[in-house]
Amino acid sequence: MDSELLLDAKTALIKGNYDESITLLDKVLAEEPENQVALFSRGTAKFRNGDFEGSIKDFDAYITLNPSNEKVVCSRGNAYFSLRENDKAMEDFNRSLEINPQYPTAYFSRSELFRSMNETDQADDDWAIGERLQRQISQAYFESQGIMYQNF
Repeated sequence: MDSELLLDAKTALIKGNYDESITLLDKVLAEEPENQVALFSRGTAKFRNGDFEGSIKDFDAYITLNPSNEKVVCSRGNAYFSLRENDKAMEDFNRSLEINPQYPTAYFSRSELFRSMNETDQADDDWAIGERLQRQISQAYFESQGIMYQNF
């Protein structure tokens, strides 16, 4: 596979050129249909482009190959949430947290789902957990860089 093609596709995705990214990732996946980076990237580009069903297909293909990636499972949950398929979204957010209970994005996503269901107490609890985890991750990063982190 041409690694330049994948790099160009990821660059287009980062720049918000979703159609270009999808076209390039289609080429990568035509050569390597099980390329997990390309599947996740194309799913993300489709999600950001508003093609939630297409993103779910790519995330499904990824999860078939690697069912233990909390980020991809959570991303699929967000696509389901965008389609108002709340039961499937909740399953994915919960599964993401089973895989990695320290993944703050899953708490934030599940919080938004709870909020949409008017379950504000649970939404607030999940949001608080996500914020606490995010602070811990930030603190650990700064400390790994030799920067003392202080809570204010």
